[in-house]
Order: sequence, then C-alpha cells, then structure tokens
Amino acid sequence: MQFILRAKELGFTLSEIKELLSLRVDPGTSCEDVKARAAVKIADIEEKIATLQRMRNALLRLTRACRETGGGAECPILDALDRHPRLTRKKASR
Repeated sequence: MQFILRAKELGFTLSEIKELLSLRVDPGTSCEDVKARAAVKIADIEEKIATLQRMRNALLRLTRACRETGGGAECPILDALDRHPRLTRKKASR
C-alpha cells in the first residue's frame, strides 16, 4: 500500500502504478526499465508545468489590462475570453 501511495504522490496514474508493480515482481526488470518510466513521467510533469506557466502568464496579462471600467462588455478579461480562442501559446510539436 505504501508503494501505491508514494507513487501517487509522485504523479503516477493508477495504470502507471500497475506497470511499476509488475516491473517490481518481474525478475528480469532492470533499473533502466524503471528509470525509463520515471523519465517519461518527468517529461509529462515538465509539460504540465509549462502549460500552467503559460496559463498563469496569460491571466497576469489579462489582469494587468483590467482597468475596472465597470464590467460586462467593457471588461478586458471577459472581452479576451469572448474574442480569443487561444490565450496561451502552445509550443510547437516536436
């Protein structure tokens, strides 16, 4: 149970934890096998961090643009949400 809880704390999904548990009982598993799975998880976490930073930056830009003009149609935040399908820039695919 401790294994599952710790793996969840590190961001592994239940499916990934199942894979890790199967590697744990497989006598042919090398440390490199586990390290490869951890590297994939690290890349996933880094992408999530980058996405969250883009979201944060977009919201910061919008809140700076807000002049508290009253609301409704004059609110830059609401206007941006209404007019711009993408407020954050996604990095190019690799």
